[in-house]
Amino acid sequence: MERKQRFRLRDQRNPIPHQRRRRNPMKKPQKRQPTLEELESKNEAVLQKKAKEAKEIREENKTWWNSKTRSQKTSFIVSCILFAAVLVWIFLWIYARDLFGDEIAKIAFGAKSDGSLYRNGWEFLGETIASTGSAWLVTISSIAIAFFVTFLTNFIIGLFTWKGKRSKTIGSLVRSLIRYVVILITIAVTLTAWGVNVASIVASLGILTLIIGLGCQSLINDVVAGLFIVIDDFYDVGDIVIIDGFRGAVTDIGLKSTKLKDDGGNIKAINNSTITTVTNLTRAPSLITISIGASYNEDIEHVEAVIARELPKIKEKIPALLSGPTYRGIQGFDDAAVEYFFIATCLEENRFQTTRDLNRELYQMFVKNDILIPYSQIVVNPPDPKRPAASEEEKKIAEKLDASYRKINKSTKKKNILQKARDSLSKAVEE
Repeated sequence: MERKQRFRLRDQRNPIPHQRRRRNPMKKPQKRQPTLEELESKNEAVLQKKAKEAKEIREENKTWWNSKTRSQKTSFIVSCILFAAVLVWIFLWIYARDLFGDEIAKIAFGAKSDGSLYRNGWEFLGETIASTGSAWLVTISSIAIAFFVTFLTNFIIGLFTWKGKRSKTIGSLVRSLIRYVVILITIAVTLTAWGVNVASIVASLGILTLIIGLGCQSLINDVVAGLFIVIDDFYDVGDIVIIDGFRGAVTDIGLKSTKLKDDGGNIKAINNSTITTVTNLTRAPSLITISIGASYNEDIEHVEAVIARELPKIKEKIPALLSGPTYRGIQGFDDAAVEYFFIATCLEENRFQTTRDLNRELYQMFVKNDILIPYSQIVVNPPDPKRPAASEEEKKIAEKLDASYRKINKSTKKKNILQKARDSLSKAVEE
């Protein structure tokens, strides 16, 4: 008995060959289909790899010259040509006597007090600097002091106005005012050093004030408008505004103009007196509105349940959102879709990218939950040769019908001049 049980257990552990499952050699093994998440992760990895390779290629090919734009290259070439031309002119002027003779040297340098000519430009420059050394010293010193005062005031103003847009705006205006005052003082000191009577110039300003006032009305208007912009707090430095249709961030508010920089790096200077309308986009969070259409075959309650379940996940994926996204109901009914309306808020500087991110996530939410998003389709119907053609009798009936409504009523037919004269004459005779 024990022997039979032992053999039975052995047969259960090692079944005979014909009882084992055999694999059909003609049948190919089925591959497991990847899921949507696996495909998305694979595509994202491929895109990241390609972006990394493209970045490495750009870094390898990136040189100082290749990093410049076409306009920057053109300006650099023009600057080099002008610099070379100036060097050539200086060389020709210094050695004018050796290259062109005494006549050209006399025109270039003049003559000494004893009537003799200068050997070259170096001798002329040496005597000129020696005779006017004090004036040159005062000029160079005044320019150096002007640069130092401007740098020091900008540094001090930057220390006290680094925090807050309002303080930056006032600091920009004060820097502009100090810069103009320093320039005027430097010009006055330089003219005095070269023997110009600045007092007489200041005394004659009373006459010139009227002329300058008439000729610089736009400048005065710009300065006054700039002061009112700062006082009324229309916008501050760093705000994103729309001024007369141009959207950009305020980079500088001066006495004469306001400078804006758009997303493309373009800087536009607008005179303060020409600013008529201003829209400040930074004082409050910017609103994002998005409508997505779903097919009429989709159950509205099912779609809204999916929205309620998935919207909190979208908020976690987009950190730039300040609030939302929030579902606000059905916006309308399109030709092929029911429009579902969403809103969210973010900072103005992040609005465009946040809108693109939110569009992507909402679309993915509909697709992953099998909500059909309809799109326009064009159906071309070719002519059907099997359709019956008109018989001869039908053609005659159609011709009679066309002739019946194409007849012109004689009463409404337009009369010529002779018919009108005859009718009027017969009417007169009857009367």
